[in-house]
Amino acid sequence: MEWPVATLSPSEKYNLITDCVVPRPIAWVSSIDAAGKINIAPFSYFNIVSSDPMIVSLSVNRRMANEGENEQKDTALNLQQTGDCVIHIPSHDHAPAVHATGSGIPPSQEQIDALGLQFSPSQQVKTPRLENCGVALEGRFLQQIAIGNPVVADLILVEIVHIYAADDLLHKGRVHPEPYAINANKRN
Repeated sequence: MEWPVATLSPSEKYNLITDCVVPRPIAWVSSIDAAGKINIAPFSYFNIVSSDPMIVSLSVNRRMANEGENEQKDTALNLQQTGDCVIHIPSHDHAPAVHATGSGIPPSQEQIDALGLQFSPSQQVKTPRLENCGVALEGRFLQQIAIGNPVVADLILVEIVHIYAADDLLHKGRVHPEPYAINANKRN
């Protein structure tokens, strides 16, 4: 079967590309705004760009605003304003909280508290990391690329400056989170 992309609806395009590009890991990204308020949100459009320098990409879709313009989501704004984030690789145990933080409601300390999320200071960035997440990549904002006309997403490049991995994910000096991590193609 073949699909001329120009003939597909937005939902058909989404289903087809997400079915083809597998597996897609879930990034659970914490960031802070200019006032220091923590935001955490999941992203399935996340991957490695380069290993030296160590760069990853996040694609943050925009949301429709009241005026009909697409506006940036909190993670994209926070990265541009404060310059850093922590990208976590969530486990299957985190799935309910990951789903809840992707609900689109404004970030709040009440949501973080209700989900039982605990944060610890990071080593190289201002944004804190989740305490009970097995992998955390501390990163600094590198570049943002607006996608589409009108803009529908922000492709963000993040340089990783520090990595945390739980001891139970180490085997022969290497990190092995695959059985632990959730990805967008598994129905959790």
